[in-house]
Amino acid sequence: MVLTAIKKYPNQISSAFKRFPLASLFAFFTFIALVAESEFITAFSGDHTKPFIWLAIYPIAALLIALATSLIQESRKSTSIRPQAIASGAWFLISIALVLGLPIDDDPFYFGCTVTLIYLIAILAVFLGPFWKQPNENGFWNFLHKNIKSAIIAILVSAILLGAIEGFFFGFADLFDSDPGEMLYLYIFYFCASVVAPILYFSGIPSIDECIEDAPTLNKFASSTIRFLFIPVLAIGILLFYAYIIKFIILWDMPDEGTASAFVSGFIIYLLALITAMHPMRLSTEQTTEKKLLKIFPAACIPLVVLMSIDVMHIFIQESLSPEIIWVIVINIYFYIIIAILLKDKIQRKSRYIAIAFCVLFFITTISPLNAQNIADFAGMKIIENEPTQQSNTKTTPVKEDTTEAFNSFEADISNSDIISFIIPEGAKEVAILDHYFDKSEFEYRGDTITFRITLSEDDESVADSSVADSAKTKSKVYSFYTTKQELNDSLESIASDHAAIGIKELHTSQWSEKGRSLRIKGLLFTE
Repeated sequence: MVLTAIKKYPNQISSAFKRFPLASLFAFFTFIALVAESEFITAFSGDHTKPFIWLAIYPIAALLIALATSLIQESRKSTSIRPQAIASGAWFLISIALVLGLPIDDDPFYFGCTVTLIYLIAILAVFLGPFWKQPNENGFWNFLHKNIKSAIIAILVSAILLGAIEGFFFGFADLFDSDPGEMLYLYIFYFCASVVAPILYFSGIPSIDECIEDAPTLNKFASSTIRFLFIPVLAIGILLFYAYIIKFIILWDMPDEGTASAFVSGFIIYLLALITAMHPMRLSTEQTTEKKLLKIFPAACIPLVVLMSIDVMHIFIQESLSPEIIWVIVINIYFYIIIAILLKDKIQRKSRYIAIAFCVLFFITTISPLNAQNIADFAGMKIIENEPTQQSNTKTTPVKEDTTEAFNSFEADISNSDIISFIIPEGAKEVAILDHYFDKSEFEYRGDTITFRITLSEDDESVADSSVADSAKTKSKVYSFYTTKQELNDSLESIASDHAAIGIKELHTSQWSEKGRSLRIKGLLFTE
């Protein structure tokens, strides 16, 4: 049986080149691009690195676009080269425009989001494009199901081939006492990952007609796993969330900020994956328990999404408006959209609308003029503008809020994501995780220096009776820090004071007007 399957591989690979010629060509181009970047990128700097940035974003997306176009043409029985030429040519021009037109160094996040959206659309086009005009999701489900198998097989075979080839070269080098160098092993990995794996995957992609004609079915193992494992996990999870919601209503006590949102997000993704896998059960003519649960589960998750909304509101009240909070709000809105789509029986192609909603919301919050960063900056500036009016209505003597000298706009964005651990300062006895948006009263700019303070407080441990906990005295310690704009521009890794130090993972600060400023620090706080 296995030997028969192996014998089919040469014919399947040959048919993959004939079926997806341009996508196969881009697989080889991807390998060339990876080798070129590894060999030459260190010799260039500044604007000279833009060709290598283009090589990093262009080939894989071009492969996906060519693959999606071929599959869409196959579904429409078209053999014209025009669609392929238009799609591939458009991405070629767009990729060049992105690299040359977007401020990669000044705003790498915006550039990354733009490229990510293009990749997402290309991937979704591979799976949804060929079945766009189908009246139901049967073809999409069959295609997705068989593609997962093809991808798993391609990855496993490529991994085995990678181990065999690298083992051969290692043994050869050991026998003849030679050193081929680490780059050779890296290039073998590139070849297996960018050429072998895609071509093997192409060879296992089912025909569009086959997917449309076959009725979606699950084998006994998959059906039993869903029935006796995944459905009970989902049901128990919903009950546990309900128990927590009851506790929240009684005690009015929320967990740490963001905890509920994180759990609900993971749970909704699990729900969506399970409902997609259960599509054949929805088509059953019998009124099975699973078919009834497909209607109950989305409705049962509405209180969970409401719980996430409460958590988001709690975060919003506690902290100033930030891009991260806006993204969480949008994710919460997206979950409401997903549940509405799942509950609407008249919507036959639910995956299409779920994918469209995701891409639209991703575009709005990261790329459009109404993106999260712009909204957060605009809200911050509005607060600053309104403060003088609010102060003029009081009878107190106006006090200058900060001592900023001649105003010059400033922004620093530090990311030390490659740092695995920090050196513990001498004398440090305690460490705490730091992730804090500083209120304007907690920091200020003074010329070329920025000063800020961190206050740590804890309940008095002598108070044992919870009934008087609200009136308990608190102990607090204030740690003051300062640094200069020059140090921030030099990718600072730590800031130290007399009795504390901060190991910086991420730091973002900006000053856009005389009173408009922001500061956020993520990292570790070491104290004596």
